[in-house]
This record gives sequence, structure tokens and C-alpha cells, in this order.
Amino acid sequence: MWAKNIVHTCMNISAGEKVLLITDQPMAQMQERLLPEILAAGPAGVWTYTLPDTARPFLEYPPLLHQVAAQADVAMVFYSYVPPEETPGRLAFWRTCRENKTRVGYGAQIDDSILANELSADYQTIAVITRRLKDRLQGKEWVHVTTPLGTDLTCSIAGRDVKEDTGLIHQPGQFGNLPAGECFIAPLEDSAEGVLVVDKSFPELMVSRPVRMIFEKGRVVAVEGGEEAKEILRRIEYGERLEHGENCRVIAELGIGTNPNARLTGKLITDEKVMGTVHVAIGDNASPSYGGANSAPIHVDGVVGQPTLVVDGETLIEDGIYLV
Repeated sequence: MWAKNIVHTCMNISAGEKVLLITDQPMAQMQERLLPEILAAGPAGVWTYTLPDTARPFLEYPPLLHQVAAQADVAMVFYSYVPPEETPGRLAFWRTCRENKTRVGYGAQIDDSILANELSADYQTIAVITRRLKDRLQGKEWVHVTTPLGTDLTCSIAGRDVKEDTGLIHQPGQFGNLPAGECFIAPLEDSAEGVLVVDKSFPELMVSRPVRMIFEKGRVVAVEGGEEAKEILRRIEYGERLEHGENCRVIAELGIGTNPNARLTGKLITDEKVMGTVHVAIGDNASPSYGGANSAPIHVDGVVGQPTLVVDGETLIEDGIYLV
């Protein structure tokens, strides 16, 4: 199911298209499983590249890969892990794809369980759920999030575009994460007020004791809890020592999970997609993918369970149950 999903439903590879497929060495078997599905679509050409473990961290993509990406209609990149040192090289590769209208499907931290679960979901259904939520958020002004554990957070989304991550990557130059399944928006940076209680996870960190984050005028002014709270403070303080570090505490994103197959695993790529959760991030949102105005060296998401989400007085989610 996952191979058919990626090739036919998500990337919509068609006869006559040119396809580039990149995986790292641990995902070489994934590449082998995808190739027959790609060839069944009748492409004009297929290039494959396997990144060996001995080349990690992969600081920059070879010029030949940039040349191939510039000719390709479709690029798919799947890694089992992504060292932070690889970010600049990967962003440069995305720029090549975007400039040449190559559509890109990207998966980080992929493993067999993600293939069997999140990537085997019904992505047409995910698109319907995501777009329904987007329609109810677009053009609205105030969002109010509450949870049984004490979240009581308001923020403004006035004038901001709602983004969709449906997994349907069909347009030239489009970029999408795989697995997918979320609707998200960048709140106004000075608007968040109240308490966010993160009870599920942060990136690479499952939460055993809920973390309370206090927002005033859009900024986190206190982080309370156990060891997880200390770890989040360490991440914030690390970012504050870097360029634009003064912006690390600013609200960056409000997201809603829309993938019925997504699980809480401690990996952000699955956790932020879980149906019945919302996530709120602090830090950077200045890239076009978010549409915000805050540049920061970190972006830290906190996933919250059993949310009630009210937008301009209309309840879209009640205790984790979607009403739209």
C-alpha cells in the first residue's frame, strides 16, 4: 500500500515524466520496492541515488544531483535519519528543485513502521479532512485552545494564510512531507496569551510529565514541569545564544493533525499528524512554508491531546473529536 500511495496517489507520477529517487543506505530496500511502481507509471526516465552511511553527514549534494533535479519532473527523497549538519545542503537542493519546478516528496526519519502505518493511510481522505479544516480557519481571526489538563491559550490568525499538508503533491514546484496529514497556520507573533500544557511530545521527546508553557504577548515567559520542561528550556537557551536567538520564545505555528493512521512515536514527522491532536510551535516561522514573520534558529513543536479548538466562536474540535 505505501509504495502505491507514494508513487500514484501522493506524487501522481505520470507517463513521460522524469523521476529522481534518493534514499540513504538504510532505506535502500525502500528504493527497491518503489522502483517497480515508478516504472509501472511509464516514466520517460528514472534516476536513483543511494547515500552511503560513510558519506554522513551529507553536507552538500553533488553537482550531478543538482543537474538531474533540474531536469526531473519529480524528486523523492527518503532518509532514515537526518543529522542537523545536513540542513544547509538539503535546503540548497530544495532551491534547485523549486527554481526548476520539480515537485518534491520528502520523508525524514523513515522506518518500516512508518511505511506500514502513516504512509499506508488513505491520502484522499486525509486531503478531505485537511481541506475542510482549512476552509473553516481561512479568513478567521481568533483561535482558542483548551484541554482537560489546563491548556487555555488564545492567539490571532488574522490575515495569515492557512497551509495544508495533504500528501497530494501534484503541482509543478510543489514541496510536501511524506508522511503527511496536517493543517497549519502561523499566528500573529505578538498575539498568544495564556497557558499551553504539552502532554504528548516534543521533537524527539515523549512527555511523561506535562509541560506548562506560559505565553504573554506572543512569547513564552515560563516553562514548568519535570525533566522534559528542563530539556525544552535547554533547547530555547541554546537557540538564544545564536543569531536571531531573541526570537526563540515567539509563537510560530498552530497545527492540527489529520492523518487517521498517525501514531505518537516521539518523531515529529508522525506526532504532528495524529488525528485528535493539535501542536503549537515556538521559534522560526519566516519561511514561505509557514508564512510568518519571525526568524529564529529553532522551531520547537509541542503536541497536545484532547484539544477543544474554537475559532471565532465556532467549535471545530471538541475533546479531540472533529466536528467538521
